[in-house]
Amino acid sequence: MSSLTDRSYLSIGQVVNLLRSAYPDLSNSKIRFLEEEGLITPHRTPKGYRQYSKEDVDRLEVILHLQKTRYMPLNVIKAKLDNAPSLDALAFEVGLLSEEPLKTEPVEEESKLCTIEDIPDRLGVEISFVRQLIDNDIISLVRSPQNRELIDSADFNIIRTCAELRRFGIEPRNLRQYVAAANRESAMFEQVLIAMLGRDDNAPDRQEKLEKAFDTLRALTEVVHGSLLKRRVFGALNADQDTRS
Repeated sequence: MSSLTDRSYLSIGQVVNLLRSAYPDLSNSKIRFLEEEGLITPHRTPKGYRQYSKEDVDRLEVILHLQKTRYMPLNVIKAKLDNAPSLDALAFEVGLLSEEPLKTEPVEEESKLCTIEDIPDRLGVEISFVRQLIDNDIISLVRSPQNRELIDSADFNIIRTCAELRRFGIEPRNLRQYVAAANRESAMFEQVLIAMLGRDDNAPDRQEKLEKAFDTLRALTEVVHGSLLKRRVFGALNADQDTRS
């Protein structure tokens, strides 16, 4: 894993130079491709330049290691990253760390809040964009006792993802259908999880079982959703092609 300090940032060229000895085929374009596929999300300066933190470089190293040693496709690697208890835990599991890390809370834990003014520096997106996400019920605004506007760090990932979608012309207002869908699906998920695990909040490993069952349900329903969506989109595009020919 990289020896960067927590506050260090590297350019994309510096990242390539740092990791190329272990991964000779690494290039700027490969890193950009991994970003386009949603596996890494570097910080962006106000002028749009990519900046890679220690966590970004460590995450990239795990991705490259899994590709090189286990020949995993990117969708499987992304699932492992999303479901790992922490990046260090996954790095230990795949052999990049010699000692198992201590179990700690994630860096962006649910209770950690930051002011809305800090978001551009933290995530590289504009405050106006964050307000659009709030206005469309995609994320929530938290107010401090002093009436300061705060963002829960648990929402950082969805903010970054929505910012990436904007590159395709998909704005926050276009995502309200997913808010409505999540509201509908949550009731179904709740019923299934209660049927599986009951309502006993005092069971010692209940939360862990809930997390695992939820992740399994989410993965399965996403396959169904993705397959249906692809069928309809490509069906419509191919029908349009047939009409023109």
